[in-house]
Amino acid sequence: MNDKSRLKAEEKNFRPRARLMELLGEQLIKNHTLALFELIKNSYDADANDVSLTLLNIDKDNGEIEIIDDGFGMDYETVANIWMEPAHAHKGEARKKDIRTPKGRLPVGEKGVGRFAVHRLGTKIELVTRSIGKPEVHVSIDWLKFEKHEYLDEAPVLIEELSPKVFDGDSHGTRIIISGLKHNWRRGDVRKLYRAVLGMTSGNLEFGQKPENDSQEKSQNDQSRFSVNFSLEPNQHWLNGFFDPETARDQAMFKFTFCIDDSGLSYNYAFTPLQAIQEDYPTLIEPRTISETKIHPEFFIKTPPGEEGWKNRKKRESRPLMGKPVGKTQGLGIGPLKGSIIAFDLDRNVKERYLKDEMSGLSEFLKSQGGVRVYRDSLRVYNYGEPGDDWLGLDHRRIQRPTAKLSNQLMLGEVHLDLEHSASLLEKTNREGFIENEAFDELQYAMLCVLTEFEAERNKDKKHLRDVLTLPPGQDTPAPKKKSTDELLQDLKSVVIEKKLQPVIGSLVEQVTKSYKETKDILLSSAGVGLGLITVFHELERGVRNLHGAISGGVEIERLQDQSKELISLLQGAMYMVSKGKMEKLTASRLVSFACLTQKLRFSHHKIKFINGFEKLHEQDFEVKGVRRMLTATLVNLIDNAIYWSCQTDQKEPIIWVGPSHDLEAPSIVVADNGPGFIDPAEDITEPFFSRKVDGMGIGLYYSDMIMKSHGGRLSFPEQHAIDTPRACVGAKVAMVFKGSKNAS
Repeated sequence: MNDKSRLKAEEKNFRPRARLMELLGEQLIKNHTLALFELIKNSYDADANDVSLTLLNIDKDNGEIEIIDDGFGMDYETVANIWMEPAHAHKGEARKKDIRTPKGRLPVGEKGVGRFAVHRLGTKIELVTRSIGKPEVHVSIDWLKFEKHEYLDEAPVLIEELSPKVFDGDSHGTRIIISGLKHNWRRGDVRKLYRAVLGMTSGNLEFGQKPENDSQEKSQNDQSRFSVNFSLEPNQHWLNGFFDPETARDQAMFKFTFCIDDSGLSYNYAFTPLQAIQEDYPTLIEPRTISETKIHPEFFIKTPPGEEGWKNRKKRESRPLMGKPVGKTQGLGIGPLKGSIIAFDLDRNVKERYLKDEMSGLSEFLKSQGGVRVYRDSLRVYNYGEPGDDWLGLDHRRIQRPTAKLSNQLMLGEVHLDLEHSASLLEKTNREGFIENEAFDELQYAMLCVLTEFEAERNKDKKHLRDVLTLPPGQDTPAPKKKSTDELLQDLKSVVIEKKLQPVIGSLVEQVTKSYKETKDILLSSAGVGLGLITVFHELERGVRNLHGAISGGVEIERLQDQSKELISLLQGAMYMVSKGKMEKLTASRLVSFACLTQKLRFSHHKIKFINGFEKLHEQDFEVKGVRRMLTATLVNLIDNAIYWSCQTDQKEPIIWVGPSHDLEAPSIVVADNGPGFIDPAEDITEPFFSRKVDGMGIGLYYSDMIMKSHGGRLSFPEQHAIDTPRACVGAKVAMVFKGSKNAS
């Protein structure tokens, strides 16, 4: 700038107004619970093992809040040069440099403003602190007097160094007393605060594996033991009848612990039926436990869903959980995840087996405490798991599939993060969770993958439990398998004949049977075709987009012709799926060719090696009879599953083989892949809404099985060596078994 144009210039320093302290406290911290939590985090950073939070005369004008810990405290220099400097970065710098406390803790505070959370609670603060072997340091602040000054540097604070009185002998720590309380505390507020205090540290939901020996357990306790003790003086019995969280853990029938690290996902699951249920059905209901390790869970294969949704997720490039998303490692920056989830069954026929008081307390407890909480280095990250904060969208999932998915009010969950390795998860300045960046999306996605595995295991036991509870108590034989509608109608015909009621209702029964069959065929056909056409339209959209891009990019004519022909083949295949619903005869090889026309583009897009087994096994071809569009849709659905699961490994080349088999009781079309394979029995995976896909509806195999049964056949899931398939197909095998079919001439 030309000096001649400057009218006035001088260098000035910022002079914060005294009211800045009010803004830091009241405006930055949402509520009194979070304010107390900020002070307790300071105790954790000071290596405290125990923190006492006491409410004194809380409903009176002279009420006080006292927080006292046994941490390493502060000396005069620390109070004067760090505690008195808002936004001092010493904790943040310690985290960056991995400077730990004597007990191995990284500081969870980092912004240097948490200490001013006391302004949210009251107008006066008395601080007494003592570091090891040093005198006590006393500080008193009256915020009302403090704010009468216009600027911060005009409001002096007296810091005194005194002989130890509060922390005498060899003791050390910090005590803060807050008075002039701003909040009018009532019974409900105290109970709510008590719940929050219970949740500040881990609820210890784990089950199963324990430390190998006493010394190992002692070592773990020395490093991580941190507890917050709550008391109310005088005791006004405001906490009477408070539901004990230990009781909730005892009443949970479904328990799950998990770990995701760079080697995969491992979990332990346990089904522990209520004692009353086991006593009623001692031979039918038994506990069940399972341990599973998945080297390539879905989380490591696909990226999280973005704006385009679940269907358009991309295949993930290999990135470790640890390490920031910058630099050489290109990690996700969320670190390994460990945690536990316990879930409850609140169906009517289960509720009645709880004691009345237990059931009432449990329901209320889950309303206020249910959900999945997040802990980092043993301290809770708010507001995850609080009422109204559905950070995983669980309630929405439950509405879509009420019998298969868990809502917040059916579970208590914890996920534990490692502060050192989750650097990309950044806490918001207002202390209400993490900034919603890429790392947070990864955390959400990882937890949904975990929940999917838990729900799959839980649904098996819940279904069995539901079936057994329909029986009278004491029955020791399983209920007979429920008959299908077709079987019931056949029985009805037999009874009509046996009772000689044909002249009266015989024609009506025949009409019911005929109408049912017509309706079922229409519904199955529409549903099956709809499942298949979803993939067709998706590929058509992508194919048209690619063709448009190729034309715009000046691709050679021959390639444009090939792409156009691929789209024509795709649509021709789709036509077979919407053909008239009449019974016809066709060869199995032709049925496979119809289905493969709709999937050719997908094989190319996912770089899948597709093998049509009928091309080399002409002599094993056979004739089938059925509704072409229903059978084509069924086969397309099985191929769709194979595409999905064959891409769920880190193998360089996914493989899918579709070919004939005569190793079962009737000729079959087999779809085999080199994915992870099934870990669940056939009776579970053909149940409606059973799925291990994070976004799966769990109806594809159910409908496929129904369609095969409507054609007099069945869906089979042969064991690995029960049928001949290519050696590379070590994953899932699904067979469409056509009873009554014959070899093609």
